Amino acid sequence: MINSVERIDKESYEKLIKVYERKSKRIDKIIKQSDRQQLSLIELNHKIVEQKEELNRLYAYNIDQQNIAKEKLEATVVNELLEEESVKVEVLYQPSDILSGDFYSTYKLLDGSQLVFILDGQGHGISPALTIFSISSTIASLVKIVKSFDEFIERLFPMIQKFLGEIEQLSFIIMNIDLLENELSYVSGGTYPLLILKEEETLRIKSNNLPFMNFSTIPKIDTVNIENWKAMILYTDGLIEDENENIIKYHPGLLLKEKELFAQAKEELSKYSYEDDITAIKISKLI
Repeated sequence: MINSVERIDKESYEKLIKVYERKSKRIDKIIKQSDRQQLSLIELNHKIVEQKEELNRLYAYNIDQQNIAKEKLEATVVNELLEEESVKVEVLYQPSDILSGDFYSTYKLLDGSQLVFILDGQGHGISPALTIFSISSTIASLVKIVKSFDEFIERLFPMIQKFLGEIEQLSFIIMNIDLLENELSYVSGGTYPLLILKEEETLRIKSNNLPFMNFSTIPKIDTVNIENWKAMILYTDGLIEDENENIIKYHPGLLLKEKELFAQAKEELSKYSYEDDITAIKISKLI
């Protein structure tokens, strides 16, 4: 039996061949485009990998440089009153980032009085850290040559003005304790009150100046009698403005009155990070 075969005339055959050739060319073109796109994607991926490696290198370099700067800044912290036999000094220092805008130190001046201060630079990161480093270095030089707290303040703040930017602010509390005369002299601006625990009451020594800027005048010095004082605490706003429950329970008023609470706060708060730098200094009278 002979199978019937569909016969195609020559003209129809040639048309059919051309149709398949066009389709084949389109397929080849699509394949080539796909290959080019794959090559582009491979090249793009290589560039992304290279850029990621460069970003990681720059990030690691930035962190490394900040840590070096942190070491230099913290190396300028002085705690001379920690060696003082008549008082106990406790410090809580908790930066919110690698570089802190807070700074503190305690010194003994040439006249025998005791200088304690906390500075709070505006913002966070490199800029306030540079400002604070400049100021701390200036203070370290001044305390070796000034003969009184008045002279220290009078000479310090014109120097500070050189380090402050056009709109940069510096909050501060700088106090001088004369244990023989039972007097505390201070300048403060833009800070919460210094708290002093006495026999029957707690004194709230409010700021007597505005935050310092590059056009401000030399701050006014005030003096208060601290006879029969038992303890005092100064601190930055990070300790009182943060709504984190870990911080709220360590209110400065409680830290002042409860003897063991400060050490507890220092240990617990070091486990976490916060929105703002936290610094507090508690000085307790031993005799």
